[in-house]
Formats: sequence, structure tokens, C-alpha cells
Amino acid sequence: MINFTHNSYLTLLADIKASGKKICSFRDLKATDEAYVILRHDIDFSLEKALDMAHLDTTAGVTSTFFFLLTAPYYNPLSEEGVAYIKKIAALGHECGLHYDCTSFEYLSEAQRQHRVETLANALQDVSGIPIKIIAQHKPAKSPIRQEFPAYVNAYSPQYISDIVYVSDSRRMFRHADITEFLKQTPKSQLLIHPIWWNENPMTREEIMQSQLSKTNEYIHHLLDDEITSINNYIEKMKPGS
Repeated sequence: MINFTHNSYLTLLADIKASGKKICSFRDLKATDEAYVILRHDIDFSLEKALDMAHLDTTAGVTSTFFFLLTAPYYNPLSEEGVAYIKKIAALGHECGLHYDCTSFEYLSEAQRQHRVETLANALQDVSGIPIKIIAQHKPAKSPIRQEFPAYVNAYSPQYISDIVYVSDSRRMFRHADITEFLKQTPKSQLLIHPIWWNENPMTREEIMQSQLSKTNEYIHHLLDDEITSINNYIEKMKPGS
């Protein structure tokens, strides 16, 4: 039963593997593979949750592709802490890619869009030291932009969403009554799993969002406390006679 716990996720992967299918990242897919599930994770909310998922995939004996959003409002992949998380995920053998948001892209020319995506990918690569060769659009259903970027493998190219089956846990639900059986019976597919929805114990969407809100607030408070302390220390040092 899929109840969006870590154990149910591991069971899902185990059942797919038992059906004879390969589960792997885009990078590790081979042209000769006849039955497979490309496993992908979009990181929209939390790098901590991303690392948890990376460990689960490693435990299951599979590789996956993680897409990081440089414009994410909830985490900073270019910060020292953010880069540390990304490097840990890569060190586990998983592939890292760029998750790019097409908000405002409608005002750009095709050449400008190419430049924007290349700039974002290069920034992630330069800061993390990890080659970025694959990209995936953020919330494609909300944007009319459909453009290929020849310099990169694109998770939304027809070969990955039209030529094979595309399945997602978007909004914490699968659009199939029995996702395990569906994937077992489907020869070739891309499976998008968002780490935010999967937890050690069962949680509702509302509980998950409230937990994320609490963690985000705690993180911001910590940053502000550090900044206040730094300012006070500086002022104290600048006092006459200090």
C-alpha cells in the first residue's frame, strides 16, 4: 500500500525491480535497456528531504536524478549549506541537474531563454563542482513555454514523456489506482517523485506543509539571530575604548 512513507517507497522500488525492470537515473539509462523506470526527483522545497530520498534510493540499490531549483523560495542551493547537501547526494552516486522556472520566459526571445538556462546551469555547476548536463522545467503545466535546449538532456523531451509513460506523484497523488502494478506492467516509464511528500510516518498534505513552514521559520530565525549578534558585536567593538 502506498501511504507515502519511506517504507512504502522502498517497497515500491523493490516490487518494480522484482518485476525485472531496471530503475536508474537518466545518466545511467542505456540504449540497450528494454524494460526500465527512469527515477527522478524535483526538489521544490527542501534539500534535507532530498538527501533523505537519496539515501533511500541508495538503500534500494538504484540511482536517480535530482533537479535543483536555483530560484526556489524555500532553500538556497548556492549557499555553503546548500552546496554541501548537493555534494552529498552526488557522492551517493546520483545524478544532479537543473530545475528551471519559466516564469517571465514569455517575455524573452528563444535566444534569451537559451542564455538564461545556460546561465543557471553554469552557476549550479561552478558553485557545486558537479557537471550539469540535464534539465527539467519547474511546473510545466502552468507555463506555455515548450522549448528545447540542445546543450542539455531535457527530462521533458518527447522521448521521455511521449515515447514512454510519464508518471508523477504531483500534489501527493498518483493518477492510477495501483501505481505499483501499473509500473510493473509498463515496459518503459519515467517516474517523478517529490521528496517533500514522503516521510518516516504517514502525514497529510496539511501536516507536511505545516512541518515545512515550521522548519523554514526556524531556519530564517536562526539566520536573523546570527545577523543581530554580528551587528551587536560590531557595534560593541566600535565603542570608544573598546
